[in-house]
Amino acid sequence: MLFLIFTIGFGCKKDMALMDTASIIGGDPRAGACEGGTYIRIDGHPNPNDWANGYFDIGSLPSSFRIDNSAHYPINVKINWATNPKCGGNYVDIKRIELVY
Repeated sequence: MLFLIFTIGFGCKKDMALMDTASIIGGDPRAGACEGGTYIRIDGHPNPNDWANGYFDIGSLPSSFRIDNSAHYPINVKINWATNPKCGGNYVDIKRIELVY
């Protein structure tokens, strides 16, 4: 019983921590099949498919997070994320996000 409580307790705390810092750097105005959306640069994790810039496109964000049309970029955030296989791994899905002030 104690083991179960210990495991659940640590499992919940792991979810609470955010993995990485990142900067949302603006919109991707391109209109191709594997283009468009919003650019994000994840600190320490450059996109291996984009050596020149190192950024990804955001595939998905939590529904509670909105980027206002009048936002000033870059927007600094902390995130939990995973690479999305869409378009050869050039997209990431943001599982959890918080603004960094």
